[in-house]
Amino acid sequence: MPDQFKKAVSAAYIHIPFCVRKCTYCDFCSYPGQTAATIDIYSKALANEIIAAAHWAESTNGPGCRPLDSVFVGGGTPTLMSGQQLSGILHALAQNFGLSDSCEITLEANPGTVTADSLSQCRAAGFNRISLGLQAVQPRLLNLLGRIHSCEDFDRSVRLATDAGFQSINADIMVGLPGQTLADIDETVDFLLRQPVDHVSFYSLILEDGTPLKARCELEPGLLPDEEAERAQYHRVRQRLIHAGFNHYEISNAARRGHECRHNLVYWHALGYYGFGTAAHSCLQGIRRGNAESLESYLSTWRSVQADPFAAATILEELDTLAEMKEVMMLGLRLISGVRDADFYSRFGQHFFDVFPDEINRLTARGLLTSDSEHIRLSELGLDLANQVFMEFV
Repeated sequence: MPDQFKKAVSAAYIHIPFCVRKCTYCDFCSYPGQTAATIDIYSKALANEIIAAAHWAESTNGPGCRPLDSVFVGGGTPTLMSGQQLSGILHALAQNFGLSDSCEITLEANPGTVTADSLSQCRAAGFNRISLGLQAVQPRLLNLLGRIHSCEDFDRSVRLATDAGFQSINADIMVGLPGQTLADIDETVDFLLRQPVDHVSFYSLILEDGTPLKARCELEPGLLPDEEAERAQYHRVRQRLIHAGFNHYEISNAARRGHECRHNLVYWHALGYYGFGTAAHSCLQGIRRGNAESLESYLSTWRSVQADPFAAATILEELDTLAEMKEVMMLGLRLISGVRDADFYSRFGQHFFDVFPDEINRLTARGLLTSDSEHIRLSELGLDLANQVFMEFV
């Protein structure tokens, strides 16, 4: 096994596949309308999968494995679980892996699905960061997306999270929505900047196959903003957040200093991570796996602790050294700081320019990359054409 695959894993993603109603743009693994009994069985299945993975980690790396430094509980809508159930997930991780004293523990939530009691329980259990899906403040856009909340629900959820003692609050917003205008963007950002939000993720709409929103946009092609308008919306969000003191540190993420998402940085630095729950992915020792999407299959597999921690998973990819180098470039170039050559050399024993001279020269000549003596990064033009950059490293 190449040395770069032997690094201790300190991040875990837990997928909670339940929601009140599936959004019109969503193709994530989620199951609306599940019973309380099913959700409870799922929480126990998660604990069994966590136990099995911890046994594997000890047998692979020896006892006293490095404790987790970041945990992200996403969905779906994790806050459809009770505070007690969510606390139980953290307890299973703490008992079997350990959590570092400074562990970043994120809870994803849909505004309007949280209560003061549930957030207090989650905060007491160790959750210290919450991520709330605002998306937009205009009722017509929220209705178009199939969201179940209003901006008043978001405002209330932020206040409850602040009162409960959460140390960092993220808001997700979207650009490039059907019928969305720059005035809508300004109204949404104005609303956000009045909130005690420390981190903003701003994503461009991607129309996924099989979703109601894609079907509608295919029937009404004039609904979507054109590429120029969508890029103008993206840059309006970006510039306004920077002007307000946020650090734009990744293509679609900005944070107040010290509030950058540590868990997502694991992905962008192409480090290993555990994945628990339906459809969750893991990347361990150079092998990327994906759990089964079927809720029934997952619950059946993890009815009890299995000897094989990957009993519900399928191998998606086995990375060799060159494949990992390409991944480091693709993911690292999402960061505004780019890829640091000293880090690349420390990891692989080679300089990135020696490995990818043609790709770097082509992209630099096109004005998509810029570099100094230590880093290579996207240019301003590269931010808008990032996918063309990433394709060079596929």
